[in-house]
Amino acid sequence: MNDEKSKMSRRSFLKAAGIAGFVAHTGGLVAAGKVSGKSSETYTGWESNNPDTQFFNREPFEFMGPAHLPVGKVRRPSHLTDLVFGRVAMFERAYKANPGWTPKDPIEKLGLLPPLVAFYREFPERLEWDFKTFNETVPTNMKDRKEYGNYYLLASAYESGFSATAQPLPRPNEPPEESDFQTMGMFGKQPLGKPTPFKSRDLAAEFIKEMAHKYGATIVGITKTNPEWLYSEGWRGCPPDYDFSEMPKHWEYAIVMAVPMEWDVILSSPQFSTSMDAYNRVSTAALRLEGCLKFLGYPARAHTPNTEYDLIVPPHAIEAGLGEVARTGFCVTPELGGNARMAVVTTNMPMKIDKPIDFGVARFCNKCKLCAESCPSGAISMADSPDGMVIRGYEHWYINNGACYNYWRETMGPMGCRLCVATCPYSRKDNWVHSMARVFDPRDPTGLISSGLLWLQKTFFDYPKAVEYRRPPDGHFASYRPEPDYMKAEKYLDIKITKPKKGG
Repeated sequence: MNDEKSKMSRRSFLKAAGIAGFVAHTGGLVAAGKVSGKSSETYTGWESNNPDTQFFNREPFEFMGPAHLPVGKVRRPSHLTDLVFGRVAMFERAYKANPGWTPKDPIEKLGLLPPLVAFYREFPERLEWDFKTFNETVPTNMKDRKEYGNYYLLASAYESGFSATAQPLPRPNEPPEESDFQTMGMFGKQPLGKPTPFKSRDLAAEFIKEMAHKYGATIVGITKTNPEWLYSEGWRGCPPDYDFSEMPKHWEYAIVMAVPMEWDVILSSPQFSTSMDAYNRVSTAALRLEGCLKFLGYPARAHTPNTEYDLIVPPHAIEAGLGEVARTGFCVTPELGGNARMAVVTTNMPMKIDKPIDFGVARFCNKCKLCAESCPSGAISMADSPDGMVIRGYEHWYINNGACYNYWRETMGPMGCRLCVATCPYSRKDNWVHSMARVFDPRDPTGLISSGLLWLQKTFFDYPKAVEYRRPPDGHFASYRPEPDYMKAEKYLDIKITKPKKGG
């Protein structure tokens, strides 16, 4: 063979190498395409509800618990008093029947139930705020809505889409001993079948968490249900003479799940935010999980924002390892911060329970105070610690929910505030800056990282003062961040719009 012919020219070599490189590169693309094509992340229109949303490694921060230890006589929460919505509804009815009443008059003249009278005697500041809500704030808000309501119209329209699907969700209409042991099928109510055994409690917990994520939960944990955190009356489907003193035996486990409210909306609190988007998603996820458990033969009951609760959620969430209690009184989680709307499913399916975690929230809250400084109602304590604040036998931050609710009724757009969620430094989207903080801050024994981050937050980030969130002329209905573009009524609507301005 001719040596010259056997030798490849430089140009030919480069051509061949280029072709080979192209083929190799193409093969790599094909391989990468096959891998990514197997992932549901690539499915257009399919929201990822995989367990990867719960990305924080909790194991290094677990402790045996419990996270809650009584320091006094324990009193279970009450729908009539501790739940602000139940309390203000009863006060409103009583005040309408006695419109001339003032806080200077004997409280007995309102005709309230004895538990509520006793509650107001214990917390007189709540009575003052509840009176102000219906004597002053609500009538004033009706006038403000006539003048400024159109500016917030699209925010209310956004919320109404979620509100439209809230009521159809099924609610228990029989006591737990009946409704929790039934399924609703094509032919009406059916009793549960025989419980399906799992190979281990670990695998049972693994399966249930997987299902919770698939059904829409962002984070999920499991703990034992604490009878001290059940409401003392008013469980759904129960007659007045029902014995509420004992927890149903099949409520042994509490599966707690959470989802975030839409981030851009919640950051534009208080005027443009709503909880209804997250309420819908977490309520639907919990009801789906209830159906899954019942199909497997285990009694279950979903306690959700849209179908109401028979228990209080934050302490169960904390014991289930989702997060820690914050200055705001709610549970702050590593992934979502305070932007977590929660639901619980109670059941007797044997599962491995999770441990509570300590990743630094309590220590950070002692020095942060951003939520308290921004709170338009002053409902959040400015104290340096919750020491001595004993509520229902447990020591934790005191929140004046009467003052909080009063400001709710002052706001524009969808009723409510959620400003404490928006201002919390833990309530941030998942980007590299906040990911670094999540990794390093919980492991810093000196507290320098959290102090430095807090200094940066307060020094370089501009946000309104608390008074600016109030109605004119004191404030101008400010929002923490500008409203999303799709909520700008002036851009879309051909109607008269009055925007509140500084100075009235």
